Amino acid sequence: MMLEKRIYTALLLAGGLILALMQLSPESVSLLFLAIAAAGAWEWAALAGWSSQLLRSFLVALFLGVCLYYTSIYAPDITSDAVSMRPVLGIACFAWLATAFLVLSYPKLSVLWRSSVVRSIMGIFVLGAGWLSLTFLLGLQHGWLLVILFVLTVAVADIGAYFTGHAWGKNPLAPDVSPAKTIEGLWGGLLAVFILGATVWWFLPPEYAHIHPVEVFLISLFCGGSSVLGDLTVSMFKRESGCKDSGSLLPGHGGLLDRLDSICGAAPFFALALILVGYA
Repeated sequence: MMLEKRIYTALLLAGGLILALMQLSPESVSLLFLAIAAAGAWEWAALAGWSSQLLRSFLVALFLGVCLYYTSIYAPDITSDAVSMRPVLGIACFAWLATAFLVLSYPKLSVLWRSSVVRSIMGIFVLGAGWLSLTFLLGLQHGWLLVILFVLTVAVADIGAYFTGHAWGKNPLAPDVSPAKTIEGLWGGLLAVFILGATVWWFLPPEYAHIHPVEVFLISLFCGGSSVLGDLTVSMFKRESGCKDSGSLLPGHGGLLDRLDSICGAAPFFALALILVGYA
């Protein structure tokens, strides 16, 4: 029953995303993504330890303020200037790699980020970097198709890990954070992403012939791995807060953050990879 709810919800979300990408302008889709991220910030505020609705509203307003301030200054760069975006995305990717150290060492180093203020700042980074990366993708040639491909990559990694883990999973990946996730599931998810990446590369049009299979392999590796890292990071915050799900908005999935975590983790890596292989 739970799996059926997950499938139905996922299909509705996928249909809504495709409809929005095909019917709305990139700017409108970016604002839609920002509204979704703001709803995620509301859920994050609870994980950060803010029980008051006033304080949670303040965190959402702060998140929106940071995103809109950045947009007002760098708006031309977000959608057109890959040179200016490269260091921003590079810093975001480096920060995510540093987060992996916190996840793997949990709960030993949780004292470094246990305060509500630090957790709030981390939430603004996670959601803000994810939104910025998706906005950048939307501004590229065939941006709507890139966003669909990216979301499909994250979904394939999750599905591959889920079924492989249930069938053969024995060794926990991060037992103190998410005992259900296994090393076997991780490899299953990566393998699924590799297959998707090889299929996409095979059907690339001639103008993208310069993209090497090894580059596709590395993109698949980092996107698949970082999507798991995003999932584990939010799971770490939920465990610290004593919550099973970030919310109950999505039947079978939990809250918005339970769907946004993998996307936010992988988006900066995917966007930076497109710059490095010469697509952007």
